[in-house]
Amino acid sequence: MTTADASAAPGAPCRNCGHALAPPGCFCPQCGQAPAHRLSTAHVLHEALHVFTHADKGIFAFVPLVLRRPGRLVADYLAGRRKRHFNPFQFLLLAVGLATVLGVKLHYYEGVGHGVVAQMQRHGTLSAAQLLRVEGYFHAIGAFFNVWWLVLLPLQALFTWAVYRRRGLNYAEAVLVQVVAGCAFQLYLLVLLPVISLLGVRQAGLSSAALQAVVLITYLTLIGRQGLGLGWAGALGRAVLAGVLAGLLSYALNYAAFNGYVFHG
Repeated sequence: MTTADASAAPGAPCRNCGHALAPPGCFCPQCGQAPAHRLSTAHVLHEALHVFTHADKGIFAFVPLVLRRPGRLVADYLAGRRKRHFNPFQFLLLAVGLATVLGVKLHYYEGVGHGVVAQMQRHGTLSAAQLLRVEGYFHAIGAFFNVWWLVLLPLQALFTWAVYRRRGLNYAEAVLVQVVAGCAFQLYLLVLLPVISLLGVRQAGLSSAALQAVVLITYLTLIGRQGLGLGWAGALGRAVLAGVLAGLLSYALNYAAFNGYVFHG
């Protein structure tokens, strides 16, 4: 008997957790893993394609859902109906990574840095060494956009929790709301970042930051309306409040990091 056939033998243990499989060939009742078999090229290709095309929980099903019905996605997760959807936390990590690579390849944040340096040179307020640090700061923001954005998310979720906690959300559920809205933002960013770069909109705070503010408020409104049972006025009011607080936090931390590095670095 080959290794690939061992899991089909009577009383064979699950290869993932060691629990007895009875009857053979069934999913493991302990961890849920399907019967293991030796990998083949066809199997790997099938699994890769399956991630994108699975009717219920593939990425191709997730993208229109998160863009058009984010409240339904949140409602399903809050109600425990999670298996049917692609994991939004995994999707966010993938999308943020792609946006970071795209920003680096387009030299977008470096361009923003060059614009800021040119403006400061006209005012003559910084030394040559400080101007170099300005460029270095924006280069680092582009290279570590994923780290910076993901660090901010749980902090911004605190405001989401404070605004929506009377609707019964705990902090972890507020993080989910922020993640779903973040998935939408990253999708728009992946499409619009090349457009922003081609148009030369590179002033700090007037391009990707403005896009994030608009998307966050829009999608928090949709989540409040579609997923949390709020009326349009209540959903919009809470979304604006959470969005403004999150924007102020992001601006304050950016301002502190920029000034600390440029003037005291």
